[in-house]
Amino acid sequence: MSAPEPQPTSESSNLLLIRRLLALSWAYRARCVLVLALQIALLVLGLAGLSFIGVGIDFINHELGKALRAPRWPFGLRPPLAWSHLEVTFAIGIGVLAMAAVRNIINYFNAIAVARLIQEIIISLRSQVYDKLQRLSFRFFDANASGSLINRVTGDVQSVRMFVDGVLMQSVIMMLSLAVYLAYMLSLHPVLAMTCLMPVPLLYLATSSFSRWVRPAYAANREHYDTMVLALSEGVQGMQVTKAFTREAEERAKFAAVNATVLKQQHNIFWRVSLFTPTVETINLAIMVILLAFGGWLVAQDEISIGDFFVFFTLLQQFCGQVSSIAGIANNIQQSLIGARRVFEVLDAPIEVETPPDPVQPERIAGAVRFEDVSFHYRPGEPVLHDVAFEAAPGQCIAILGATGSGKSTLMSLIPRFYDPIAGRVLIDGVDIRHLPVDFLRRQIGLVFQESFLFSSTIAANIAFGHPEATREQIENAARIAAAHGFISEQPKGYDTVLGESGVNLSGGQRQRLAIARAVLLEPRILLLDDPTTAIDPETEHEILEAMDNAIAGRTTFVIANRLSTLRRADVILVLEDGRIVERGTHEELMRAGGHYLAVARAQLIDEESRRILGSGPAP
Repeated sequence: MSAPEPQPTSESSNLLLIRRLLALSWAYRARCVLVLALQIALLVLGLAGLSFIGVGIDFINHELGKALRAPRWPFGLRPPLAWSHLEVTFAIGIGVLAMAAVRNIINYFNAIAVARLIQEIIISLRSQVYDKLQRLSFRFFDANASGSLINRVTGDVQSVRMFVDGVLMQSVIMMLSLAVYLAYMLSLHPVLAMTCLMPVPLLYLATSSFSRWVRPAYAANREHYDTMVLALSEGVQGMQVTKAFTREAEERAKFAAVNATVLKQQHNIFWRVSLFTPTVETINLAIMVILLAFGGWLVAQDEISIGDFFVFFTLLQQFCGQVSSIAGIANNIQQSLIGARRVFEVLDAPIEVETPPDPVQPERIAGAVRFEDVSFHYRPGEPVLHDVAFEAAPGQCIAILGATGSGKSTLMSLIPRFYDPIAGRVLIDGVDIRHLPVDFLRRQIGLVFQESFLFSSTIAANIAFGHPEATREQIENAARIAAAHGFISEQPKGYDTVLGESGVNLSGGQRQRLAIARAVLLEPRILLLDDPTTAIDPETEHEILEAMDNAIAGRTTFVIANRLSTLRRADVILVLEDGRIVERGTHEELMRAGGHYLAVARAQLIDEESRRILGSGPAP
């Protein structure tokens, strides 16, 4: 047996993430360069203004006779000898104000450039993640809670953006500023500069230790936030159930507990950051004490002027401020890595169901469906379907009956390739569906799910969701087939009525009929109906069954059903038990067989029509 492959360490994993984030940043290099150029301009203007202030201090001091040495004029910009003291002082002040004004203008454009960079990254990355979600198979959504996915598209994308402007850009700006500040301080007084910067290595040790210390806390925080988003999403979607069972107080307490967990974890992070920040400030304070002690002595010895001391003091403050920003950068990089890992998990997730490189391209399908010894599981070791084999001729209606968990919906989900079989094949017109283009395959299949989802749009747009170019005549015709035209016409704006979220302003039966209309509009060769009468009242059921008779005419239809009024319309009934076909035949054949179907049928005496079909007479 070969040795298992070594797992990547946390450090190597983080290095890989950083390389990917750098590659992501490269896509926005033009905007990044613009921001850096503006930052350099701000840095240069800031230093120039500071230099002129120092010169002004030394000039005034010299003219008052309090300093022997003349001021050091930067860049050789010595004023004309004919100028008076007041004119020189005024010119220095005008120069400082002019540079400050230009710096403010550049700062304005810098803020705009940074905002555009941030928004471009967020919009692009969100689109990439959402695009990938659209192409992933159902298996991915089975394994990931909706709250986690929502958080990845929102919060985690923000964390990735933070790497570009809060880590990469800030790091470059910080290193550039430190280099310029250091060079300037060395030019003023090398010994003073080296003495004041002796404690700086302590900052690196504190920062690296803090980075390792806080990393697990940020990872846990994202998980707790996922749980909170999921609780919020479920609470809003399940509000009707909550109110029906008067569980508002319990739901409030549940959300408060989840929210408190997030808060507690954030307090944990804040506590760690609060310990780190004073440590950095203490080191910075020690540096300033060294400057005041040693620098003050140098001024007293006339080895450095008052103006140069002021410039040095300001530079050292800014230098320490940039070094202190390491804490913020370390904080940002931890959040970025946690968010990036979760975003890249989506972007790297394998697309299990996709069109093959050289697909079979039929113009149209007839609708013959064959399962050849198909087995399937969601999780290894927990099979859902076992060696399922049957064949449906074009135009035939196949009903599927079975207890909850017997594999009915799973069997139907294999036909449009929501999943691929673990073993065996599903064929349409003799072609393995894995050889067909996915989009083509699914456009040949109309689906009505057990719980029909409607979008917050007009009724017409919901019906035409799969066929947006459909004419109003086609939409209304599909609605008539689904027995929906009547209640649609009674709506305030008819087909232009805007539905509430998930069709909340419609009854369950109305939502189901709109779903049938949506499926029929595609004029599919294969129709999949997942218990279409489950949410229909007995009166409406007859309309739906009549609509079904119209809809299934000429189409290969698979219908999951429990009501005999639906089952008896099928050409073939498949009875599933624990993922296996235990019986098959027509309603009459299975009733005569006296097996599992008959037992289920007797348990389904739910209405007068079922009693008449079984010959049990009228209800007492």
